[in-house]
Amino acid sequence: MLSLAEIRALVPLLEPIMLECRVQRVIQPDDHTLVLELYGRGEEEDSGAKRWVVLSTHPKFGRISLLSEPPAAPSFPPDFAQWVKSHCHRALVKGVRIVNDDRQVAVLLGGKQGEHELLLSLMGTRSNIYALDMEGRIQHTLRPLDVTRTDLRMGDVYTNPEKHEAAAETSSRWPALQGEALLKAVQTRYEALETRRDYDDLRNGTEKAIDKELDFARRKAAKLLQDLDDAKDAREKKRHGELLKQVMSNLKPGETHVIARDFETGQDVTIELDAKLTPAENLDRYFKRYHKGLVGTNVLGQQLEIIQTHISELEQLHTELISVTDMPALQEFSERPVVKELRQKHFPEQFKPSRPPKKLPTKKDVPGRLLPRRYATSDGLEVWVGKSDDGNDYLTTKLSAGNDWFFHVEGYPGSHTVLRTGGRKDPPQESVLEAAELCVHFSKMKNARGVDVHVAPIKHVHKPKGAKPGLVYVSQGKTVALRRDPKRLERILKARVKEASE
Repeated sequence: MLSLAEIRALVPLLEPIMLECRVQRVIQPDDHTLVLELYGRGEEEDSGAKRWVVLSTHPKFGRISLLSEPPAAPSFPPDFAQWVKSHCHRALVKGVRIVNDDRQVAVLLGGKQGEHELLLSLMGTRSNIYALDMEGRIQHTLRPLDVTRTDLRMGDVYTNPEKHEAAAETSSRWPALQGEALLKAVQTRYEALETRRDYDDLRNGTEKAIDKELDFARRKAAKLLQDLDDAKDAREKKRHGELLKQVMSNLKPGETHVIARDFETGQDVTIELDAKLTPAENLDRYFKRYHKGLVGTNVLGQQLEIIQTHISELEQLHTELISVTDMPALQEFSERPVVKELRQKHFPEQFKPSRPPKKLPTKKDVPGRLLPRRYATSDGLEVWVGKSDDGNDYLTTKLSAGNDWFFHVEGYPGSHTVLRTGGRKDPPQESVLEAAELCVHFSKMKNARGVDVHVAPIKHVHKPKGAKPGLVYVSQGKTVALRRDPKRLERILKARVKEASE
């Protein structure tokens, strides 16, 4: 992460490169990074070229610097990138400055949507990027406020964090470099560090996927060997069945065993019987076991041969991976169909695209009575509340996404209330409490001081076939013991999101 001394040296170098350049693309490759693709005049000789400015909040790589090429953009842009794109696309860079003589850098952007500042605040694990309006109010953040600045809320005027001089004033790692050489050194160092991180992450993930599959295959092979060993007594079952035929006439109901002479060996053989079965049923049982074991031996043998071949292939992959030492070769190796399939199998979350949340249809698409009331929480999420029984149905079964949270007062009727989580499985606590307040307010318990509110993901909320409007069945969830807070309720009610036609 850049020190204050390094920021003081870099910002005057970046400002002339970025000034009057236009924002062409906004890329958010991960939860810590925002990249602005700029194009325009600037004061550089290659002013017509594209340049990429990275704002990183990563605890190790936090910085503002240039990139040699843009990162790959995700299939579905995260919320913050969408907000910046909608408010700052084609905007001009009007200024770059250090804020409060601290490890904070603000980039002023001006466009059709007005002027906004992107404020990069480097605070170690609590680093964040804040999108501010011209009054300094927080419009959006790259990372949640509840993990970076618990003293701030959406809509608050941004205040500078407490300065930690000892951490901020560390000396520069490039004291002898100036100008373009310094920019290049910072760019080269961090790109190398991030490439190494990406290499280690990809290698470790690939190796773990192969090891997991190899462990699974070896355990399966051991189980097949045990099953095969158990199935090999099929011939013994046949022998007992043939001997049982010889003494069928001597059997009496209820016997638990019988002794028969094996004339090939000259030995007496004890044959176990099921006292609940007739002699004929016992005989049939032995031959069924024989046929089952015979078939099982053949099938198990084939399965064992397949799994042993699979183990050999996995061991070969493991050996090949050891010899891979550079990123291009590792990427080529990890993109092999068999390796990619293993990574998708054992680490599916890495390959699952984050789909955008469902958008609210306009009144042109559906009647206004079906559209929910909308409220903005302190953390920038939205709570949707149904207006009627039909509106409740439409909200819960049509508008809401699987990871959105459904709220209802236990044992009492009320409007369906949904917290739009944007795909998050752990929405901020304050947003949960604000949604619970709305749920109680629009129920028969609106005047109660304390209420139990049941909360469950929408994917666990189902509407029984033929049920009346507004009736749903909740299969899982938890209970929030809500202690009513009039101030919280007042705040969320005032944060009603008005439609254009209202």
